[in-house]
Amino acid sequence: METQQSALAALTATESAGVLNALLRAHPSLAAEAERLAAGLLGRDDREAVAADVADELRALDLGDLSHRAGRQWGGGYVDPHEAADELLAEVVQPYLDDIDRRARIEAREAATEIGLGLLLGLYSCREEEDNDLVLTHAGVPDAVDHLASQVISAMATSGLQLPEGWLAAECPDWRR
Repeated sequence: METQQSALAALTATESAGVLNALLRAHPSLAAEAERLAAGLLGRDDREAVAADVADELRALDLGDLSHRAGRQWGGGYVDPHEAADELLAEVVQPYLDDIDRRARIEAREAATEIGLGLLLGLYSCREEEDNDLVLTHAGVPDAVDHLASQVISAMATSGLQLPEGWLAAECPDWRR
């Protein structure tokens, strides 16, 4: 005999969000509790996990990804392979930059900093990549990665986040200021 799955457990993320919104409209007294749970979720992150995810995502970009973006394009245009590679790398980094900004705006500064540090660690681990089948090498490591790191540091500063004293020199010595 099969056990029936809970309807809540079967919801997609979009459907779950709809149920939460409907529940909060029907029971406004739950808003404070929902806010506390949301703040707790957004208030923590793990820099090592972020670093591993970033490095994995960057290394997952291969020549097949690049071939769809570079060269002669339908409609008569041409995209330089180096430019296309830079765009692909930037697209991996952008959601993390957006998350840093989002969390800093809600005062989840510790989590935002952890994401920034993880992003820097993940980028740094890709600086010496030599696999010619990866977009990283076609973007021109370490320069492309170094450029992205400077964007991360700038985005953190813009969000009012500071790197811990001596962290850059200790963890990413080629980027020390």
